[in-house]
Amino acid sequence: MKSTSLRPAVAALLVMAGSLSALAADDLATVPRISLADFKKQQDQDKVLVIDTRSPEAYRAGHIPGAINTPLSAWSEHLPRLKATRKPIVAYCA
Repeated sequence: MKSTSLRPAVAALLVMAGSLSALAADDLATVPRISLADFKKQQDQDKVLVIDTRSPEAYRAGHIPGAINTPLSAWSEHLPRLKATRKPIVAYCA
């Protein structure tokens, strides 16, 4: 499996799992953002759940190591699992 660098995750969103259901789809101003350095540190310490929101084909072509492929179109079926996680969720699409 090919993996990509963390550079595409510069714009990764940090979503606290407990507030996932409270976010309005059109209100992204409430989503906290983290720096790439903070993301790398948290990922190295296994403190975040990394979600790749792209298509399965794009995921197979390359992704951040440890990322779970959950396309945006499938979030509704994965929402219970995402809400149950105790870790912050970092979602990316680039």
